[in-house]
Amino acid sequence: MDGFTVHQASDGTTADVIFERTRPHAVCVDQRLPDGSGSVLARRFARAGAIVVLLTNDQESFERPPAGVARALLKSRTNPVQLSAAICELVGDRASR
Repeated sequence: MDGFTVHQASDGTTADVIFERTRPHAVCVDQRLPDGSGSVLARRFARAGAIVVLLTNDQESFERPPAGVARALLKSRTNPVQLSAAICELVGDRASR
């Protein structure tokens, strides 16, 4: 709806492959992945220059996101419209710098 191209991965290994192939400006990572930590993946993507939004149900990670994470959102309180708005805001902030 907001003009983004979206690639979906069901695990961290697939997300790594897609990230290397597409080099997106922004990524949304779930903290809990079936094959590892989304926080580790989020830090790696941030070091590569991506804007990272972390979805979590962990209050501590929400209040103090891991290094490199632009914004953490609580999964239980975030709907798709709010997620899209957060990404639009972060992408717009980076473009204006």
